[in-house]
Amino acid sequence: MRQTILDLSDAKGIFDRILSHWTTANLGLTGAGIVLKGDFDRNAFLNKAVEFDHLSEEIEQITETRDKASAQLTLYKENMRSTMQRFAYLVRGLYPDSDFSKGLPALPDTRSNEARYMAPVERTLMIWRHANRVRPLILPDGTDVEAFAAGIQVLRQAFKARDKAFAQERQIRAERRRLHQVLIDRAVQYRQVVLGVFGDDHALAFSLPPLWPKQDRKKKPTRRLEVIENIAEPARALLA
Repeated sequence: MRQTILDLSDAKGIFDRILSHWTTANLGLTGAGIVLKGDFDRNAFLNKAVEFDHLSEEIEQITETRDKASAQLTLYKENMRSTMQRFAYLVRGLYPDSDFSKGLPALPDTRSNEARYMAPVERTLMIWRHANRVRPLILPDGTDVEAFAAGIQVLRQAFKARDKAFAQERQIRAERRRLHQVLIDRAVQYRQVVLGVFGDDHALAFSLPPLWPKQDRKKKPTRRLEVIENIAEPARALLA
């Protein structure tokens, strides 16, 4: 029988239902109510769930930042490629049989990574500087070699911004997956303790929230119940 939430999109609703059920279960007990191993009580679960929600919000924000950085980078790459194309036309028209023309690189693919994309860009800059020793080359839109060199720096910064956004997203998603697993493990433990304390015929057992959307609530757990820390007597008495 599955013991995990398979889709993170289901997690918030499931964790909220666990919290609500935990509140109800605690009303049937005296003292601190249900406390899991490591003094993990309902408030501890709530704090973890709130942290999980905050990480989800951060992921939405960084995803938006990542998308904007990617779109900006794509625009810069397309503009750079267009400038290189115009420069190539100009060189081939002015110096058809020269080393300048023969040395022109193939235009980069806008889908290429930074290393592959920037290699022909840097070569174009080198040819432009060499050609300027014979005659300053300025494109019809006014772009000269200095503007082209400045554009290279802007492009490199755009690559860095995109990569940074992706790295941040990966880090936050990893944190959320880790926390997600912690909450799943605690939710499984909570279900087991409820069954152990109240019995599987109790209303609280029947109302236990499923840990995945299509869980069959009538099936009895096949996993051995975990013993709560330092408990060797009836659970109800020690939970009181």
